[in-house]
Amino acid sequence: MNADEGFISTGIDKFMRLLYEKKRIELGDASKQLSIPAKVIEYWSYVLESQGLLKINYTLTAVYLEWIGS
Repeated sequence: MNADEGFISTGIDKFMRLLYEKKRIELGDASKQLSIPAKVIEYWSYVLESQGLLKINYTLTAVYLEWIGS
């Protein structure tokens, strides 16, 4: 039996799992991997950052999301 069988998984659940597994990912890459618009990923990132689960790092060329949750 697959670990995900029998569970409902939403877009934000998939996003959090991706962050947890990768630890650090560029916002655009997360958007592509999940097939979710970048604006949605960005909004979720602000929410998760306010909850202390991730850190948003801005560079000159990209936005990186770093998992800091437990």
